[in-house]
Amino acid sequence: MERESKSSAIGGLILIWGYQLASIATLVYLMISDWPKINWWNWVIFFPVNLFLSEIWPIYWLLHFLFN
Repeated sequence: MERESKSSAIGGLILIWGYQLASIATLVYLMISDWPKINWWNWVIFFPVNLFLSEIWPIYWLLHFLFN
């Protein structure tokens, strides 16, 4: 029983860390793809929008691949 609990806890941690790593990678991709359009005033718009999209990265990538 205890061994199953530890392995599921480790699996949960791996899942959480993997999700966050994919989120960071998506944020980097979005910021690089928007970089030519960023200037001093629209930085406050691009960064929060890209941060939001990177946190919902499974939906973002699904829509990205379906419509591009």
